[in-house]
Amino acid sequence: MDLGIDLSSVRNIGYTVAMHDFFIDRIVRLRGISPDDLLSSMKGKIEAGGGSIRGIEQVEMKGGNAVNLAYALAMLDARCKLITVADDYGRMMLRHTFTGLSNVDLILLNGKQGYTVSLEFVYGRVANVMLSDVGDNAYFGADRLEGLEYILSNASCVAVVNWASNMKGTELAEKAFNTSSRALHFIDTADLGGRGKEFVDAILEGRFRLDVLSMNENEARIVANTLELEPLPYNYSIDDVARLCRGIASTLAIRVDLHTPICSATSDGKDHEEVRAFKVDSKIATGAGDVWNAADILGYLCKMDDHTRLFFANASAAYYVENAIAPTLDDVLRLVGKE
Repeated sequence: MDLGIDLSSVRNIGYTVAMHDFFIDRIVRLRGISPDDLLSSMKGKIEAGGGSIRGIEQVEMKGGNAVNLAYALAMLDARCKLITVADDYGRMMLRHTFTGLSNVDLILLNGKQGYTVSLEFVYGRVANVMLSDVGDNAYFGADRLEGLEYILSNASCVAVVNWASNMKGTELAEKAFNTSSRALHFIDTADLGGRGKEFVDAILEGRFRLDVLSMNENEARIVANTLELEPLPYNYSIDDVARLCRGIASTLAIRVDLHTPICSATSDGKDHEEVRAFKVDSKIATGAGDVWNAADILGYLCKMDDHTRLFFANASAAYYVENAIAPTLDDVLRLVGKE
């Protein structure tokens, strides 16, 4: 499939500002171990007074939706400015992570980054459960953007991600979006937990101008429940995903992009498009949504039509879950060229 991307022009489409969260992630890969098996082993160790459960693969890496989004955009050769919070150790990790990526500017504000232990279960399907210490990501408000107005006002896209972990998320979106009136305004809420009504009310009350709301199936279920829409079944079909995407978009009167393991969908509440996901062997789950979002944003900035944009985002996420690394633009183009 020809995506119509001119490789020489991607860096000329302007830059995306990604904010706000940075986490240091420890990935614990539990292959072939069910949640019940893990809990049983832990219970046994606790009853024995403690001890080690050996043979568990682990790795530590940079994390946070904003950091992962910025990295994925950079790998796709797009320009990005990352605004986040970090202490001395976090700054060292981020600078090392982005070494060699000249298309990213790091705007690192003083504070404590978050920490997450991500339990990746590969048991029937790949799923991750995250245990988080949010750190100073929890109260990242409008005041953190003081002095950065020029950067926001000249952006092509402003992406506020992990709204749910930030108790000042609505305030941050108001400041970021009001200062960037010409940019594409993009939000990924992350897991809304008990804040679904707060988020929905902010949109319905017009607290900020939002162009694109990106969600996975879990987040969409929470929003659907808040809006009293027909829920997404747990054994859902492509038609179910398209129906829910259209329903949320129509009720909130915004563009909704919904990505799931079987397909992705987009709707403005009237028209809709859905594209089946690539079938690949999954090596990693954590971070796939951030890669999908990066490609989705690039698709908007490159003015792809809906089908092509979803196909491109699906391909980018597929490459990531199969190779456990964010793809370059060449990687994605080679993959879609096989379709």
